[in-house]
Amino acid sequence: MKIQQLSGGLASQVFQYVFLRCGEMADSSHKWYLDDSAYFSGNVYNGYELEKVFGVKPKLLSRFFEPDVWSEYVELKAKGMSIPEMFLKCGEDIVMYAETDDYMMTNPFSGEVFRMEPVGPFYPDILNLNADNLYYHGTWIDENWFELHKDIFLDELKFPEITGKQACKYLKQIDDCYAVALHIRRGDYLDLGINLETTYYREALEKLADYRKDYELFVFSDDLYWCNQHSGELGLQFAPKVTYVSGNFGKESYVDLQLMSRCKGLIMANSAFSYLSALLNRELDFCVGPDKTDLEFEDIKR
Repeated sequence: MKIQQLSGGLASQVFQYVFLRCGEMADSSHKWYLDDSAYFSGNVYNGYELEKVFGVKPKLLSRFFEPDVWSEYVELKAKGMSIPEMFLKCGEDIVMYAETDDYMMTNPFSGEVFRMEPVGPFYPDILNLNADNLYYHGTWIDENWFELHKDIFLDELKFPEITGKQACKYLKQIDDCYAVALHIRRGDYLDLGINLETTYYREALEKLADYRKDYELFVFSDDLYWCNQHSGELGLQFAPKVTYVSGNFGKESYVDLQLMSRCKGLIMANSAFSYLSALLNRELDFCVGPDKTDLEFEDIKR
């Protein structure tokens, strides 16, 4: 059995699902499962969303065990014991492969832990590690996993039809123009100290104005009020027309992702949400990411 942790919001869940599917296609000699225990022992963003949003049916660890056994596992998880540690305590032969060193915080494990060079989210050889039971701790946010089976993932990860009146209005606006999405994440990023400076967005919009005049900017954020109040610092005045996309909260937050994935251009935040919207976008001409030291727009179709 090979188990991939499942954690975080929808975008993180998708990247972990993509990793799992890559594993299933690379190593059919093992059964692969997603460890969804985190969604039974606490409030994690909007909960488990993969099936609701995309309709996929991955093998979940919670469905492998009988309900009474799983309930015991969930109780132990709530007390701080990880699923791989439970396997170890039960006498199962299990090892862990960790993408990052933070496993002791969320998946504490006293057994053997592997790291391989080069350290990073993309290293396909790890899919074929040989062990009776292997637990993968990681999020694997890297487009190369997606690119391994891009056509399959684009077919599997399809959004449901947009039905909300306001969301349908935004969708029509986006489809009827050369739409550029700008994503700003604040919320927990402020507490973590990893929110992007306004200068990043201002520079991107300034340069975009030199390349294209006939576009409309759609602002997506978990703090639209702040974006509106700081529009000058963000450089929104450089855009010919600005629309603040609102109304998609809680269980409907994925609609922002869906609308972003319909835009022709994307100015990303440093988040998996932005990254995923680019990967799922079949119409994307260009995107700008904060990991680039020099913002370029050569890929714009004029």
